[in-house]
Amino acid sequence: MAAPQRKRPWFLVLALFGALALGTAGAFQGWATFVTYHDPVDTSGVGRDIADEAERAAVVSRVQAYIETLDAAKSRAWPLGVATLLLGSAVFLFAVRALGGNGAARAALVQLVVAQAGANAASYWLLRDVFEADLRVHEAEDAAESHDRVPERDRAEILRAAAKMRRAGYPIAIALDTLSSTLIVFGLTRRRSREFFDAAGKAVPER
Repeated sequence: MAAPQRKRPWFLVLALFGALALGTAGAFQGWATFVTYHDPVDTSGVGRDIADEAERAAVVSRVQAYIETLDAAKSRAWPLGVATLLLGSAVFLFAVRALGGNGAARAALVQLVVAQAGANAASYWLLRDVFEADLRVHEAEDAAESHDRVPERDRAEILRAAAKMRRAGYPIAIALDTLSSTLIVFGLTRRRSREFFDAAGKAVPER
């Protein structure tokens, strides 16, 4: 006689869907890194819509500096991008299998989520120069866009505030990613979650 199926705990459902989201985001992030290094960056249209010559030159200069920084960081960024792509894809795949009640997938998913969080943290610390160069590009673009939209007396203060918000974005994103990964692992390893997968693995269809 088939054993009665246990109902998935709500926190397990949230953990599995959270893992799907993190896996998808990681795969896209890794793919973006792959495309960045595989295809040459087209800078022909940079600054085309900026009327002020000095601000246009500033944007072009910072974009060129960003590309040079990206090239110099290839030995670090490329393997991290590949790792992010593979880990994100694996997290998504095993989350799908765990949604089907596969206990072995749950155990593997815990390890993969931890590994993905570690790779994301490593990317943040090892690619600080790339992030900094990217921020400088955005700061120059913000300055150019504010030229005709923001009064001269308020421009400096607004640009400083925008720069602070952008600079805070990266550490906040890493903190949220780490928190999400921690909650996912917590949901997957709670006693009721383990019991659900144990029961699913022991369930035998009636003959």
